Amino acid sequence: MASVPQNAVPCESDVTQNDLLYTYNREMFYSFDKEKGYSRKISYQYDANQTIIKQSWDAAEERLNAIKQKVVDGKLSPIAYYMEKNLMEIPMMAAYVGLRKWKVRRHLNPKRFVKLKPDQLKKYADVFEITVDELKNIPLNK
Repeated sequence: MASVPQNAVPCESDVTQNDLLYTYNREMFYSFDKEKGYSRKISYQYDANQTIIKQSWDAAEERLNAIKQKVVDGKLSPIAYYMEKNLMEIPMMAAYVGLRKWKVRRHLNPKRFVKLKPDQLKKYADVFEITVDELKNIPLNK
């Protein structure tokens, strides 16, 4: 088995905190040395991976802003905003609140949302770990 050159593995000492976009994204790297055998090291991801991660989060933020605007315009309920903020889809949301998918889809309609009973609103708020008041009023400045 061919050995991996030492410079192929990113080293934490070579990377300053300012160079990292997402310092919490770390990976396990394995290398092989004829004398020491296999070794593993936890280090930060390569710049290319960091760029991909940043682009993904930027796209998620754009989707969140688009959905927020639809909520403000009265086209979607606040549930849609919090689902996007928590990166949830309808099947997952339905499982968490104990409803069928079609009912969750229905609750994404603002006209249906305002008719929800307090106990149903509480279920949604609990899933998002917010209060019912926060569920009803999305933050416009964030």
